[in-house]
Amino acid sequence: MMHRLALCLVIVASTVVAPRPAAAAATDVYDAVDAVELINNDSTFSTSPSLTLTAIPAGGTTPITRTYGFNGGVALALDTAMQCQRLAVVAMSKPGKFQFAIGTIGSNFVRGCKLIVRAP
Repeated sequence: MMHRLALCLVIVASTVVAPRPAAAAATDVYDAVDAVELINNDSTFSTSPSLTLTAIPAGGTTPITRTYGFNGGVALALDTAMQCQRLAVVAMSKPGKFQFAIGTIGSNFVRGCKLIVRAP
């Protein structure tokens, strides 16, 4: 009985102090999203998808269009791209309420996306 309690305490302590992965730093932040397109480059899913975004950069007034690539295996890339697309659509549906942020590494390969609630 005492061993089980000690084991449980060790497990709880190790999960509480275990390091968490760092959040993806936003490299591009957009105040408004005008259009978003998820592109699967072929029907066999042998290449990674891309996301084309037309949006107004934070603090800007003119929309720009950028294409972001996803890597890390086709299935993982597609999952990440679909999640980013969903967040961009939410930002597009509520202009002024959210900022859409996307974090990239290297030459525009996405590592994560997020919505930021703007102050009311």
